[in-house]
Amino acid sequence: MTEKTMSKFKLGTALTVGLFLLAGCASADADSAADVPADDQVTELTVGITPIANAAHLYIAIEEGFFEEEGLEVTPSTIQAASTAVPSLMNDELQVALMSSIPIVTAASQSLPITVISGSDRYPTDTALDTTALVVSPESDITKVADLAGKTVAVVGLKSGPDLALHVVLNEAGVDVSDVETVEISYPDMMPALESERIDAAFLVDPFLSVAKGEGFQTISQPFTEGLGGMSALQWISSEDFVESNPDTARKFNDAITKAGEFANDNPDKVRGVLPEFTSLSEEAINNAILPFYDATVSQQDLQDYADLMGEHDFIDEGYVVDGLLWSDDDR
Repeated sequence: MTEKTMSKFKLGTALTVGLFLLAGCASADADSAADVPADDQVTELTVGITPIANAAHLYIAIEEGFFEEEGLEVTPSTIQAASTAVPSLMNDELQVALMSSIPIVTAASQSLPITVISGSDRYPTDTALDTTALVVSPESDITKVADLAGKTVAVVGLKSGPDLALHVVLNEAGVDVSDVETVEISYPDMMPALESERIDAAFLVDPFLSVAKGEGFQTISQPFTEGLGGMSALQWISSEDFVESNPDTARKFNDAITKAGEFANDNPDKVRGVLPEFTSLSEEAINNAILPFYDATVSQQDLQDYADLMGEHDFIDEGYVVDGLLWSDDDR
């Protein structure tokens, strides 16, 4: 691992932020009265999530009454990509959304007015806790990352979390990224592409990874752990307008989701219990799933580490500074 990567504060589905065509940033017309203390006052929030285990503690916060204790009524709303989540935040269709660090920093670097209000989880530092891997077919003569020079590798999205992690481990193995063809393929299509020799390696996640391992596919790297281990994986974000108009609501959400994450870490059966509510995972997959480690902490340095790494690998312009992206309760 390079010195630069080692200096990072040591886990997907990858989301890529492209061009956001916003008709106009809707002013956060959220009622400022939402921050006026009242015993019987309830603030309603629509929160965007993707249907993965990383979002389970939101449902736990609802079921265990952590949001209710803060005077919040939260309605989850499924989002498929950051390209839809960010405009929805700007237009106040969503007040909060769960997104991975790469599209968050990408959007901020494009001057979109978003704010990180809380962390969600971190990439593991222990490969045994990583639910992702770079795999090759059983017949492949590729045994390590260094063998990928001149090969074709599939990721679920270009300029995404898996793509960035792949860049890092290629660099650390001494492979010029330009010597590797990276292609975008959906998870269900990766194994057939490997079997037909259309690609040489694929970055898989569970439950597809478990199926691949069961059929003899070989792991050559776990790029999230090896390349991004310990870094903040996903964060809860809002629009600048909403947070500036509703700072107490942001604080209350942060407090509730922090409590839910700690509860989830201590009660994994509760996490598995809520997964059927918002994922399509089978009972077997849920029982065998490796769960995220929830961690609401996120710092300016966490975000700057991503900006530096993304600039180094040409995901964004080099030298971008994340000042102002992270909201603080002290900003009230």
